[in-house]
Amino acid sequence: MFASCNKFKVTTTEEGDRYQMHEAGGKDVKGKDDDIVTFDLVIKTESNDTLVITDTYKSGEPIQIALRKGPFKGSFENGLYNLSEGDSATIFVNADSLYSRAQQPLPPGVTAGSDLLFIVKMRSIETSEQYAKGIEDKQKGEGKIIDDYVTASLAGATKSEDGIYSLVNKAGSGVAVTAGDTVTVHYKGTLLTGEEFDSSIGGEPIKFPVGMSYVIPGWEKTLMDMKAGEKRTVVIPSSLAYGANGAGGIIKPFSPLRFEMELVSVNRK
Repeated sequence: MFASCNKFKVTTTEEGDRYQMHEAGGKDVKGKDDDIVTFDLVIKTESNDTLVITDTYKSGEPIQIALRKGPFKGSFENGLYNLSEGDSATIFVNADSLYSRAQQPLPPGVTAGSDLLFIVKMRSIETSEQYAKGIEDKQKGEGKIIDDYVTASLAGATKSEDGIYSLVNKAGSGVAVTAGDTVTVHYKGTLLTGEEFDSSIGGEPIKFPVGMSYVIPGWEKTLMDMKAGEKRTVVIPSSLAYGANGAGGIIKPFSPLRFEMELVSVNRK
């Protein structure tokens, strides 16, 4: 079934996949169509291995996709089918095939006829059923984390039907927000650990129209319950924030978020 190049220790399958194993994870089960795979990835060029195109280790965000065959023979997606959970390998993809399929020119540093090196560490392989069950379990666990946090750190907060906890620190006396209004907001965002990830304090407030998905759903729902001049503290569940994907290195998947929000003004057309 396989033809191997011993000199370079690269395996080529009958389907045209080319990969080099670095470390076996010790599990025999490989991914199937529609399985959810999570992996770290570094992409380098064959001609210049100091040129790094992608590095999830630096971004802190592994890639998670539903496993499906790629658009051409020898594609990166096809190579993933050869890996088991815990495996580390390099998948070789012809740069011409990749960029021509994307209808893009070769970028600087990538030479015609060369390979791109997709260096993969397979973190997990789950069936769609296993993945859905995992999300359900994490969401249940998150609910308890939020409830315990509010009890300890946000006494007097009320909980909405959507699961957002709110504590009004200063009542607003201005106009109430409706969809289509442009709002100006000062804010500070932290994890429940207290680690700050974003803030407008000490700078300019942000301005955006409400109801057009410019911000996370938890913000939209909160603002629609506020009046100009109001200050409140909210704890937003991940389902109304960044969910199973997270956002950047600080906000991990299934992270509830705390915000201090001040609705500075409401502009209605």
